[in-house]
Amino acid sequence: MNENKTLVFFDFDGTITKKDVFVDFVKYRLKNGLPIFKAISCIPVLLLYFLRIINNQSAKERVFSKLFRKELVIDFSAWVTRYSITSLPGLIRKDALQQIESHKNQGHIVNIVSANFDLLLNDFATNYDLNLICTPLIKENGLITGRFAKPNCYGNEKVIRVRECFPDLDTYQVIYTYGDSNGDKPLLAISTHKFYRHFKG
Repeated sequence: MNENKTLVFFDFDGTITKKDVFVDFVKYRLKNGLPIFKAISCIPVLLLYFLRIINNQSAKERVFSKLFRKELVIDFSAWVTRYSITSLPGLIRKDALQQIESHKNQGHIVNIVSANFDLLLNDFATNYDLNLICTPLIKENGLITGRFAKPNCYGNEKVIRVRECFPDLDTYQVIYTYGDSNGDKPLLAISTHKFYRHFKG
């Protein structure tokens, strides 16, 4: 038994942040030169999703592909860094950051578990020294392909991915999870300390 170890899982969008960061990042890119026709091309995909003709995974992958396929990874990452400096700080919940630091100070193993993309979250996870479990993107020859390397890290997939990272998950006696949506509920269900829409700051 991992009697002296505590696992902590934080959702990102809506939990650590006040809104969906991918949507906000797209708006930021549109203001800074991303062609508007790329955003317009996503409308039919979104309609199919809202009509429940395609699922969350398919819609998300298609939208990301239409917006960023064939973009250089190094260029995308540079935009993320600029966004992280100029726009992201205003979306972060201060009380969520305080809770993260509190867990870290107690020696807990703190993780972000998010449906968002690795290229968007790497900087944040690195800056705060957090483990990152998210939706990884396939990159080939330095380019974004628009395809996911693994299924969208949402709902039951969050639990699957957590178990991949922690094969001994069932031996932990204390597991904290912070989430804000239906996609977090399966992970909340296997936790000993559950916090749903806990942060307000």
